[in-house]
Amino acid sequence: MVTALIALVGAVAFVVERLIVVAHGNLSRFVMAERLYANPARVPRGLYVLPQNGYDGQFFYRLALNPLNLQHTAYGITFDSKFRVQRIGYPVLAWLVSLGQHQLVPAALVIVNLAALACIGLLGGMLAREANRHALWGLLVVGYFGFVFSLGRDIAEPTAAAFLLAGILAYRRRHFVLAGVLLAYGALTRETVMVAVAAIALVRIVTIVRHRIRPAVAAAVPAGLAPDMGTGSSRRPSAGASPGVEDLAWVVPSVVFAVWQAVVYSVTGSFAFGADTSSNTGLPGQAMVHAAITNVRHLSIHAAPTDAWVVEFVVLIILVVMAASALRTTTAPVHERLAFVFFIIELFVLSPSIWNGVADLRSLDEVYLFAVLILLGSRRRLVAPALVLAPALLVVVAHRAVSL
Repeated sequence: MVTALIALVGAVAFVVERLIVVAHGNLSRFVMAERLYANPARVPRGLYVLPQNGYDGQFFYRLALNPLNLQHTAYGITFDSKFRVQRIGYPVLAWLVSLGQHQLVPAALVIVNLAALACIGLLGGMLAREANRHALWGLLVVGYFGFVFSLGRDIAEPTAAAFLLAGILAYRRRHFVLAGVLLAYGALTRETVMVAVAAIALVRIVTIVRHRIRPAVAAAVPAGLAPDMGTGSSRRPSAGASPGVEDLAWVVPSVVFAVWQAVVYSVTGSFAFGADTSSNTGLPGQAMVHAAITNVRHLSIHAAPTDAWVVEFVVLIILVVMAASALRTTTAPVHERLAFVFFIIELFVLSPSIWNGVADLRSLDEVYLFAVLILLGSRRRLVAPALVLAPALLVVVAHRAVSL
């Protein structure tokens, strides 16, 4: 509860400061709607529309006005891409908080993300305790600098991360149905949650196949050549070696995600996931390396966004390397280690639109979260990761508190 309270107080302080200094008292500025996609004459009353340089929050705002309306243009706002409609989880929560009142949606979007960050703080403390660490080490989980950017622009990363971590914790505690529901909602909030679901599915399938192959192999070996297996329970498959309720943790999210993709297809005429993949992926390593070289070269111009990007990139790489070196010794479950590897692979195939710009690497939060989970379960002292992370977090908070 202390980690949750610290996360909530810090997030609220940031929102209040940003509301006063950057948004000039108007919460709808967090939406960052722009004229290219938002018609000032047709948007709901009270929404501030920028002449240019808007951001993704305007599309979450558009869905939060009415999550059942998936049309390409509605309420004066037009989607820039069809894949926007698949990320329905965050807007639905904002719609519920706003009670369907359009004038309350800007506040509801902020409230949902504040609650999400408090939940991440709570879950971080619980996961730290699971690893026999002090609960305050859970602040590493909620301390990702990309969450600051998302909070200030009404984007879904904190909400998706909260459901992802809650699903991971539920699966650890063998609440498989709950884990499936939480991960399913996380996938509807941000489709990359399905990477973690895929890791769970792969580990389960391999476990089931291995335990079915072993008895067949043993039966094929002549009795005299077979090793002494002893008697009793040693011949029985271990718990969870057969399909069962444990598999609902990955089956439920997979089914829900597929059904929602079908719904989106019926409305838009195309699969949102395909549009998302083509927009956000590219040649392996090319975008990351190019972004790193470009931003390092521009350090000499003393531009705050460039300086912050380099700091964030270096910190993220250091934490990923630390976690990778602890993969063999960590107590984190196999599926979490596998998810970490999958998210590292994702880093290399992301498009320039993800790596470039001033988004504080907010789309890379999952690889950070799983790196922290691995480090929590390792024998490493966590002072070094904390000292590496803290300066980057302070730089981002200071920058985002005064810039749009």
